Amino acid sequence: MNILPSLLAISVISLLSACGGGGGGGESPAPVANTPTSTGGTDTGGTGDTDTGGTDEGDDQTPPEEPTPPEEEEPTPDPTSLDDLVVDADFEMQAVFELEVQVALTNGKRGYFSLCDDFTQGANITVNYESCLLRGPLDNGQLNDTLKVANHQASLMAVVWFYDGSEPQYQSWQYDNQVEQQQLTFN
Repeated sequence: MNILPSLLAISVISLLSACGGGGGGGESPAPVANTPTSTGGTDTGGTGDTDTGGTDEGDDQTPPEEPTPPEEEEPTPDPTSLDDLVVDADFEMQAVFELEVQVALTNGKRGYFSLCDDFTQGANITVNYESCLLRGPLDNGQLNDTLKVANHQASLMAVVWFYDGSEPQYQSWQYDNQVEQQQLTFN
């Protein structure tokens, strides 16, 4: 009966000592040989042990040619970081600008205003009304509003639709970098 626990203990100790921790042993792994590769078609000499059929005494051997250094590659520029960024002192790094919209129609008709960024302008103007940044009814032909517009939207189309069914009025707007406050005036 006492033999079973002893056998179990001996088995566990044998298993642990046989598997070990690995990687020990004090020996370092054998170094990997770094052999140069030849890009030319000729042998530039070497220390091979090939027998040329003659004796080693009195052989005139020319020293091996000096290998030509490889062409120098252009150095890779160091990666740039935000620390390398130079920005003008008055640049505000704003992703949006404010646009003042002033609609003042003198005809007094009831209308609806749309300001959209997806449109094509040619013989006919086509506007994608799903891309409108501002929509709203005119109050006695008037609408005054200010909205924030992303910097990449430098061209917009303003449209006024009339409830009486008459032709809509279109006006294109372009970003003007010469002015401080961007404005769209629709008369």
